[in-house]
Amino acid sequence: YLDDEAIELMLQRGTYLVPTLVAPRGVVKAADAGMSIPEASLAKAKEVIDIHFDSFRRAVAAGVRIAMGTDSGVTPHGRNLEELALMEQGGMTPEQVLVATTRTAAELMGLEGDSGTLEPGKRADLVVVDGDPLVMEGLADRVTTVYQQGRLVAGGPGGSSV
Repeated sequence: YLDDEAIELMLQRGTYLVPTLVAPRGVVKAADAGMSIPEASLAKAKEVIDIHFDSFRRAVAAGVRIAMGTDSGVTPHGRNLEELALMEQGGMTPEQVLVATTRTAAELMGLEGDSGTLEPGKRADLVVVDGDPLVMEGLADRVTTVYQQGRLVAGGPGGSSV
């Protein structure tokens, strides 16, 4: 858990926080859906949800650099976009959430020269959503089109379903 000292050290050293807020919630949802989760793991997930979220809120308020990512192995593929709504609920603006998901995540991985923003010469990975992209709630359900390296890979005319 992040205490004040850890947050201060993160600020001093320019450390990124990848909050993975979906991870403990994913464990609880998986257990609720009938997946076999060890009791100790389930108890720990339930125990940390609020503590984890409070740590995130305090880090955001302090100005820690946030990058979106996930380590949740039980959350179904594609549902990691739920992380974005949780990041907003934790104090980030929708714009900050999108930057954390794109540019800041690319910077953290050392890929900012190739991805993270739409610029000439970069990969041109792009997701198109129905409605306002700054409304984080239900974002995954509103994806209509996906481009990777500038090529249509899902949705849109000629693409597979999203």
